[in-house]
Amino acid sequence: LGFPCVAGLVPWHSAQFAMAPAELHQTTTGMFMLLGLSACGLRIASGCTSIAVGARATADGSVIVAQSEDGDDLADARVIYVPARKFPPGAMAPSYYTDGPFPRWVSNDLGPGYMPNSLVGPNLTQPIGYIPQVRHTYAYWSSYFGIINEHNVAIQESTCSAMFHTCAKGDTRGCEPGRTDGEAILDIRMLSMFALERAKTAREAVKIMGDLAYEHGFYGTHDENGDGESLIVGDSGEAWVFHILADPTGTKAIWAAVRVPDDSVTVVSNMFTIREVDVRDTANCMASPNIYSVAQEYGWWKPGDILDFTRVYGNGEYDSKYYAGRRMWRILSLAAPSLNLDPEYDDLRYDRAWPWAAKVDHPITLKEVLTWYRDWYAGTPFDTTKGLAAGYGGSPDRFGRGPDAVEGAWERTIALYRTNLLKVTHIRAETPELPKQVAGVVWVANGPAHYSPVLPIPSGFSEELPVMSKATPWHHDKNTLCWQARKVMTAAQARFDHMHPLVEAQQKIVEAAGLEVLAKMQGELLHGQQSWGEELVAHTDRVLKIWQGLPDEMLLRFNYNSDMTKIAAKTNQLGMSPTSDTAALGYPNEWLQEVGFTKHPLPPVETQCPPLCPGSSVPQASSEQLAVWDKSASWIFWLALAAALPASIMFVVAQRSLSPRSAKDLLRNSPYVQF
Repeated sequence: LGFPCVAGLVPWHSAQFAMAPAELHQTTTGMFMLLGLSACGLRIASGCTSIAVGARATADGSVIVAQSEDGDDLADARVIYVPARKFPPGAMAPSYYTDGPFPRWVSNDLGPGYMPNSLVGPNLTQPIGYIPQVRHTYAYWSSYFGIINEHNVAIQESTCSAMFHTCAKGDTRGCEPGRTDGEAILDIRMLSMFALERAKTAREAVKIMGDLAYEHGFYGTHDENGDGESLIVGDSGEAWVFHILADPTGTKAIWAAVRVPDDSVTVVSNMFTIREVDVRDTANCMASPNIYSVAQEYGWWKPGDILDFTRVYGNGEYDSKYYAGRRMWRILSLAAPSLNLDPEYDDLRYDRAWPWAAKVDHPITLKEVLTWYRDWYAGTPFDTTKGLAAGYGGSPDRFGRGPDAVEGAWERTIALYRTNLLKVTHIRAETPELPKQVAGVVWVANGPAHYSPVLPIPSGFSEELPVMSKATPWHHDKNTLCWQARKVMTAAQARFDHMHPLVEAQQKIVEAAGLEVLAKMQGELLHGQQSWGEELVAHTDRVLKIWQGLPDEMLLRFNYNSDMTKIAAKTNQLGMSPTSDTAALGYPNEWLQEVGFTKHPLPPVETQCPPLCPGSSVPQASSEQLAVWDKSASWIFWLALAAALPASIMFVVAQRSLSPRSAKDLLRNSPYVQF
């Protein structure tokens, strides 16, 4: 998994992280873990890609908001349901510190999924502050962030750079100059969950988050240059982009939100994108009361000018040049190829290289958005399956560099090896034929999008899905899709160009089956069934079994860098020593040339004595000997084949009996064969 930085630390229990920052600093083990993880450059929410597609830009009139949670191998990849709750007057809602690895927190206040258990330990996370609680909260699905609530309001996230930062209450890390202890009690995770507990529309969710952050203070991550945050908020009618950062005092927040045009697509990929902020346009823009005053105080804006939020409050690209911009360019180009957008620019903070939102050339489908998240720039000069870095198997993945690596950067693709969750939320308007419970559906991949199956979770579904709710980074669990996706990815590195098509074939099968499961749930609701959705749990279990068998199928077929399904019997020109040979995959010629294969010297030509001695000649086979050998070739071949056949059968039987059932075997007995 790549835990070299933590390997030498003292033993610990995962629940030791379930404490407030101040409490964490007061424990020896907690301090060891904190220092060790910081030394490793721990980055939990490093680099998410979020997308919004307006209602008139989609093929079915839906709104689509999506995000890949591109963290690392210590992140909490669980998908957990939070039920609706009722509270007495005067109740207070806890706010938890959440900038850390698994578990995100442990609490008795958020339903069974967050309560202490054997996975997260017995210790409860201590709140760092409280806000006034409402009398009734709505049910919602959550990951590191709120995903979608029972009213089909959905939220997606992307960490961004920002000009101001502060630290959380009780924390001393990441404080702005002059501060030693934080006061802010809300980060983007808590804001997203408070919004889904309380909002019936996207617009309402934006206002709730902005007001809470301005009153109680906002703090960002400790990610490098990740002090700001962006959310895409959608419902069945509209989508908004929401940007936020700490204010200079560390006690409030600066924020702005702009409505996405209904006929357009927009992208946020670790950098603020909002340009003009005009609070007079109340239908399309909202902002904090200090949006202009802080900019004016620092000399970054003056009255009468248009306030460019990205230019004023952003702090450039997140990690390296093209880290944010390449993803924006690619998605906008796929949605509107007629714009012929230029992938090059100087400084994206100041250059308006592309439109903030692109009017689509064609109606966008849910399936198309899923393919965007499985994109590595194929067909462009930036295709990461090409070149020496892709290896002889053409892998698009570029893994993190070690602590002593030289300075540099890879192309940052949309499909990413360290994605823990992909969430594509498809929100349609409720109708008599489309009940609210299934009008909003989040399609979840519990791992890298290009190695994972995508499964549907309707907003009204409330049952636990163990294949998604039990994952922990601290030990392998074959019964979770998170770990099975990582296993598929690891296996595919051996020969991506041949193995990944097997993954794609299974993805198509199970995702088509997911649509059938949704249709069945819709029918159950329309027929008034009180218990509905049992088929979804069974569907997730079937998909897990397929993904459990897939790595074995890939390795069995392509071991020895060969295609083991293509066996040919060959003999030499004399008909002797027939061999059972596999079809070697070989290596791409371009790769061989790059790694120096063609520069290796050939054997010398033997021109010395012996064998070329004066007066001697090299023995040659007579024509009579060749004729005899030629006649005997056929019976020698059949004799050798008869001897080899029983051994080959025994080998295949033994190989199959020692390995788990393959994905192909599972599919043969699966109801999904009809798809």
